[in-house]
Amino acid sequence: MSFCGAAMSRLYVATRVILPIWMLLQTALKGVSVLYSEVSAYLCSRGELLLSGQIDEMITGYHFPLPVFLQTKRMILHSSDEVRSILCFLREALLARGVVALRPQINAIDLPRNGRFRLWVDWHELAIPAQGTSISSVIYYCRQTGSGVQVEMANYTRQSMPELSSQLTAFAMSA
Repeated sequence: MSFCGAAMSRLYVATRVILPIWMLLQTALKGVSVLYSEVSAYLCSRGELLLSGQIDEMITGYHFPLPVFLQTKRMILHSSDEVRSILCFLREALLARGVVALRPQINAIDLPRNGRFRLWVDWHELAIPAQGTSISSVIYYCRQTGSGVQVEMANYTRQSMPELSSQLTAFAMSA
């Protein structure tokens, strides 16, 4: 192959193969960046809404029925009334421990497929006194909707208050 032919060959590969793949990656990464900032804002607002007692505003971020896994226990929440009861109970337990802020740390986000994605989050519960500070780890199964992110399922892999697990399950069944 002549020098000119080799150069043409490399130019063809660069413009027809590598460049389109690079542009596709940039577009995909831009979408992930937008998703990350949207999810980060969504989670921060969730923590603030919970601690401030604005439970009804939180409920709009859930899709029903909502399966919730608490390590070895599971519950399925069928209505906003059930979720409201659980969140009020959880809020009271957090406040009783002296929790003043909930800070989400996003560990990973799935690339969305058909508008659905998983989200790995550590919730840092900042408390006064500091002995009440703890961490919960959750995998959220979400979907992107026109009105924002909605949680379709939650899997708590680490609970900050494991002693509440059986109470939450019983509470959900009585609601």
